[in-house]
Amino acid sequence: MPSLTFYGGVNEIGGNKILLEADDTRLFLDFGMSFNVASQYFAEFLQPRKCTALADFFELGLLPDIKGIYREDYVKHMGRPAEECSVDAVLLTHAHADHAQYIHFLRTDIPIYCTDATRIILQAIEETGSNPLSDLITACDAFTFYMNKRGTLSRVTRRNREFVHERIFHVLEPEDKVTIGSLEIEMVPVDHSLPGACGYIIHSAEGTLVYTGDIRFHGSNQALSKQFVAKAEAAQPTWLVSEGTRIESVQQDSEAGVKSEITRLIARAQGLVFVEHPIRDLDRVSTIFEAARTNNREFVVPIKLAYFVEALGDLAPFDLPDVKLLVPKKSWGLIDKAGIDWHLVEQDYANWEKPFISRENAITCNELRNNPKHYVVSMSFWDITQLTDIQPKAAIWIKSSCEPFSEEMELDEERKRNWLDRFGIAEYLAHASGHASGPELKAMITEINPERVFPVHTEHPDLFTAFFKNVELVEPGKTYTL
Repeated sequence: MPSLTFYGGVNEIGGNKILLEADDTRLFLDFGMSFNVASQYFAEFLQPRKCTALADFFELGLLPDIKGIYREDYVKHMGRPAEECSVDAVLLTHAHADHAQYIHFLRTDIPIYCTDATRIILQAIEETGSNPLSDLITACDAFTFYMNKRGTLSRVTRRNREFVHERIFHVLEPEDKVTIGSLEIEMVPVDHSLPGACGYIIHSAEGTLVYTGDIRFHGSNQALSKQFVAKAEAAQPTWLVSEGTRIESVQQDSEAGVKSEITRLIARAQGLVFVEHPIRDLDRVSTIFEAARTNNREFVVPIKLAYFVEALGDLAPFDLPDVKLLVPKKSWGLIDKAGIDWHLVEQDYANWEKPFISRENAITCNELRNNPKHYVVSMSFWDITQLTDIQPKAAIWIKSSCEPFSEEMELDEERKRNWLDRFGIAEYLAHASGHASGPELKAMITEINPERVFPVHTEHPDLFTAFFKNVELVEPGKTYTL
C-alpha cells in the first residue's frame, strides 16, 4: 500500500518534506527549510557548522536522517559508508526556501521535477546568493582535496570545474504526464506569490493523491488555482495533502486591492516613495510597476531584482529598459566618484552585478536625492542603509510584505522603524497574502472531495477538523498508510 511520511510542514508554516512511497517508488514532495525549527536554535550570526556536514542538521531535527538521499561528499565527511541512492525523484512545487532550500543537501543523481520558472529562479538564487546553501542547481564537492601544480594538496573550490556537478532537472509543462516508477505524475500550475508555482496530481494503482503546494485564489493568476481545483476534482482523489497557512483567517485578500491602495498612496506622496516587498513576487512587482506608471513616476529596482527579471525573460512582467536600475555604493563606494577609471569602479561589484551597473537606465542614490518626485523605489530592510546617501525629505514607505512571524523578524522590524523615524518617513501598509483564506480552503477541499485530508504548512491543523470529518492530523516522522 502507498504511504506518506511527513518530515516537515507539520504544525508549522513551511519546511515541507513529504515522502511518498508506492510499491518500489519513493518520491519527496518538496524538500524545504523549516524556519520555525531553525529559529529555535540559530540566528543570523549563529548557524549550523559546515565542519560537521549534516550532523548539526540531524541532531536538531532540521533534516531527517535517511540513508541514501544525501550528497556523498557530506556523508563521507561524517565517516559514514557509501550509500545507494534510495529516492527516485523530488517534486518541487515552487522555489520558496521553505519548499526548496534543502535540495542543496541532496545527492546530485536524484532527479528534480519542477516548472521552468522554478528552475530559472533556483538558478538566479545560486548565481546571486551569498548564503552557503544557495548552491541549488549545481553542487561543488566539499571537504575534498586535489593535487595542485606544486604536487601538494589544495582544497577544492568552484574554480576546479571537474568537481562541480550539475543536478538533474526535468522541466514539466501543463498537460504533460510523466511516469516515475509505478506512479504517473501530472503538474498543474497554481496561483501563488512566486512565478512557476504548481500542485501535483499523482496516480497510483491504489488511488490518486493530490498535493496543493502553496495556493491562493486572489492573485493576478487566480484562474490557474481554479483550474487546479477542477482537475483535482475530476481525478476523484483518495488523498489530499493540503496547505493551510491561513486556515484561521476569514480575511479575503485581493491583489487588485493592493494595486489600488499603492496607487492611491503614490498619488498623495510629496517626495520619494519606497515600497518594501518580496523581491521574487513578480505579481507584486508588476502591481508596483503599474501603480508607479499610473502616477507618472518611474519604478526603480535593485540590481538583484533586475537580474531576476532578465533571467525570467518573457515570464517577467516588464522589460528592464522600462525601469531604472539602482546601483548602490559598495566596497570602496566609487560609483559616484568623478574621474575614477571604470575598471576600478567595477571592482566594487560582484561579477553578476557588473553587466548592470553601466546600463543606460542605471542610476545612483544621487538621482533619487535630486529628483524625489520622479520615482517609486523598490527597497528592503537589507538595503535601508542607502537612506544615508539619499537623504529623503517628505518620503513615504509602503510595506507590501507580510507581518513579522518570528522574534528575529520583529527585531528587524523595530530596527527598520528606527531608520524610518530617523528620516521622518511615514509608513503605510498595502499587502495581500500568498495563501488562501480559511473559507477558500474549505471551498477548495469541499469541491475536490477527497476521501482523506492531510493538512500541512499550518500552525492550526486542528481547525480542519471543524470543517471535515476525514482529516488526518499528522505527526512529524510518522508514516501513514494510504
